[in-house]
Amino acid sequence: MVERVSAGRRFGAGAATVAFWCLLASCAGKQSPAKTPAAAALAAAKPPAGPEVGPPVTLLPAVTARPLLLISVSIGSFDRLLENGVRLAGEAVPLPMTAAGLRDMLFSEAGLPPEVAADIDLASPSGAAVVALDDKGAQGAVLAVPARGPVEAEKLIDALGKRVMTRGPVTLVANGTKSHGWVFRAGNVVVLSDEIEALTRGAMLALEARHAGPDDVTTTIYPESVARAHGTDVKSAIAALIEQARAAQQAGGGVDIGDGYFYETAAKMLGLFGDADRIEVGLSIDPGRGLTLLARLFSRPGSALEATAKQVTPFEIDPAVLGGPGARFVVGAMSMGALWRDILGHYRQRLAADKGKGVAAALAYYDALLAGQSGQQSGAVWLLKDAPFFTGAFSTPLKDAATATKVGTALGRMDAAAMSALMRAQLGATTSFFDLTSKRETVGKVKAMHVRMTIKKGLLTDTWKRIFGTGFDVYQGVAGSRVVGTFGRDARTRLVAVAAAKAPPSETTGPFVEARAAAKGRDAFYYTDLAPVLGLIGVFSSDARAAALARMGSGPIPLIFTAGGDGVGKMWTMDLSLPVAAFKSIGNLVAAGMSAGK
Repeated sequence: MVERVSAGRRFGAGAATVAFWCLLASCAGKQSPAKTPAAAALAAAKPPAGPEVGPPVTLLPAVTARPLLLISVSIGSFDRLLENGVRLAGEAVPLPMTAAGLRDMLFSEAGLPPEVAADIDLASPSGAAVVALDDKGAQGAVLAVPARGPVEAEKLIDALGKRVMTRGPVTLVANGTKSHGWVFRAGNVVVLSDEIEALTRGAMLALEARHAGPDDVTTTIYPESVARAHGTDVKSAIAALIEQARAAQQAGGGVDIGDGYFYETAAKMLGLFGDADRIEVGLSIDPGRGLTLLARLFSRPGSALEATAKQVTPFEIDPAVLGGPGARFVVGAMSMGALWRDILGHYRQRLAADKGKGVAAALAYYDALLAGQSGQQSGAVWLLKDAPFFTGAFSTPLKDAATATKVGTALGRMDAAAMSALMRAQLGATTSFFDLTSKRETVGKVKAMHVRMTIKKGLLTDTWKRIFGTGFDVYQGVAGSRVVGTFGRDARTRLVAVAAAKAPPSETTGPFVEARAAAKGRDAFYYTDLAPVLGLIGVFSSDARAAALARMGSGPIPLIFTAGGDGVGKMWTMDLSLPVAAFKSIGNLVAAGMSAGK
């Protein structure tokens, strides 16, 4: 579902924080040059005619217009948003500008003189609404901006342009160019839009959106209304989107990922959003905590989203997967709820449909694994400076020792053909890029399957070959009541440590410890440190400056994702955060780069 709006009127979730300025600019434009004394005298001698009076229009009450609402945006305080944003960004990049300076620059770009800009109350909430104009995708945006009082609101309207027409409660203003807009004043609040139909439908909704919330900016999306405005429903729209993606991939000659199962899995994930009565996307900027994006999906009764939100099983990380060489790139865990069990069921369908050798043994192992999981999964990945450039470990706890015996027995019956079938089910057509060899090996005390993947000659780019090196190893086995695995560099050695439940010394401080503690009780937790990526720049980049920056290193640059339900089925949430530590590390890197360039 793609929102379509005309040039100069683009407004949506991604542009929420700058919508105020965009819409003001479309109505205001640049101010006319100052009048000469002669022109002023002529104007005084001949009073200007008043605005034309047109047929009156009626502004729809919010309750009547609500079915037309596609997106609403609430900004609690633009002043606070700018202040916190400048302070947080200043941790990463030296900014020669204050929040007030940035605000004045934006006002100037909107064509508003300082004396008028001072009349706008940016400390109070602003609101916006995007409403449907028909069922063919046409829509309009409406913005509600507070002034410091009714008199100041009139000054703001005058600053937007000349009043050329009134139609009941609304006024058409034009600035002498092709730019024009419709405005309505509600007390000290100016409500404006490019289109009169949008204003009549969305004025009260924009006013209603003016409220402070838990976020600095909250964008609320109504999926069913958006679909209806495009002449469809959410389920059909998701199906159409998946088919478009499939067609685009095939037309581009890319890898046929998943033989359809990838797209079915994507459709199931998107279905959660389709099950939402509304979706709130909140943006919060806090100089003490960092930047956070939070999505709240409010479920419809009886939907799969409601069932998912009811299931709350806090994540657990197997300490054994945390030990590795150097800094971690990704570490995370999730509980296996009904949604993920359903997705894993898709892989089983693909495996069962495979007509190749070894399917029976692979299916017996996969069924034993699905039945034996206790409901958790955790893992970690490290980036290194030599090919293969990554290594990782994963752990899946089983229900009990008896279950572990069944899974281990089924794994012991796997041969090379069965392992190939299992990997085809999990990786799809991607396996066609690799030659796979597999065999049973005893690694320490673990009876494991060892798969070695090598890139086929003439396939993939040189970059991919450099990443994978001469070969890529994957080990999997049962250790105690866990299925454990390792992959990448030194996979065999690391399997011994993971199988022995050998954990690294406990961390007591740092961004990872803080993030893990803050995510307590969530169903999923993934911590990514972008700093190790910098180490690869020196390997793959031909730019000397970029390579030099990579050698300087950086502190942790964490990016944290969590997700989970509320336990009662009303709301499922996920959040993505960039803590202050990330901004400080970026700032240190920028400072080092500036020093190196002198």
